[in-house]
Amino acid sequence: MAERKIKDTTHLLVYGHEGWLEEYPSHYHAGDPIMAKMQWGHNLVVDGLPNGEYLKHHVYAPDGTCTKAVAESSGDLWYNITADTNQEGFYMLVTSYDECWAQYPNEEYKLGTRAQYPDAIEVRDYCQYATTCVSVGHHHDTEVSPIKGLEMYLRPISNPNYQVGHQLKLQLIIQDMPSNAHQGTLIYQTPENLEETEITSDDNGIFTVTPNKTGTYCLIVRHVTNDKKDNCYEGRNFTITHCFKAGEHAHHHH
Repeated sequence: MAERKIKDTTHLLVYGHEGWLEEYPSHYHAGDPIMAKMQWGHNLVVDGLPNGEYLKHHVYAPDGTCTKAVAESSGDLWYNITADTNQEGFYMLVTSYDECWAQYPNEEYKLGTRAQYPDAIEVRDYCQYATTCVSVGHHHDTEVSPIKGLEMYLRPISNPNYQVGHQLKLQLIIQDMPSNAHQGTLIYQTPENLEETEITSDDNGIFTVTPNKTGTYCLIVRHVTNDKKDNCYEGRNFTITHCFKAGEHAHHHH
C-alpha cells in the first residue's frame, strides 16, 4: 500500500496551529522504552503534520536528567516519539519547535530571520513546546521534578495519575520561575466532539482542573513577548501544550 501523502502544515503555526503529545495507554517498568504520539493541528483537531526536520524531542527522567527522544513517522497523521528509561517515576516527554517567520503584506509568511528578510513587516520567533507525562514502574512520587532547559512549560504539581473527580494542578513555569496569573485554554476530546474552556491560573501560575469525564484533555497556554534579538526577530510567540488522559480510577501503586 502506498504511504499516504501527508500535507506539510508547519506554516499554519503562524495562524495558531500547535502540536501535542498523547501518551499510549500502557504500563511501563524501568528499562522499557516509553512512547507517545505527536499530533499537529489546532485545539486537538488534527491537520497535516509539521516538517519533522524542525522538531526536537527530549525526555526528562524523574531525577531531571535530559536525554534525546526519537521520532519516527507512523505513515499516518502522527509521529511516534520513543524514549529509553532507567528509573521509576514520572517521565516528561517534550517535543519542541523554534523557528523565525517573517511577515509580509496580505498575511504572507516566510520561514527565516530578519537577516534573511530585511524588508519584512515583522519577524517573530515561534517557540512551541508539547509535553506529556508518562508513569514508569510502581513508584510513589506525587509530582514531576522541575526540569531545566525549557523556557516555558507546564509542570504537574499534583499526582499525574489522572482520574475523574480529582483536582489536578499544573503550574506554568517561565524561565525556571513560576509565572504570574495567565490565561489558558482547556480542550476536552470525546469521540463525538470537542469542548473548549477558557481557564485562568492563580498568581503563582497554577491552573486547577477537575476532569469530570474520562477522555483526553489538553491545556494550551500562549505567551507573547517583545524580546528582540538583532538580525533575528522583534518578538517571540510561545505556545505550550500539556496533554493528559483522565480515567475512571487512578493506577494503584503497591
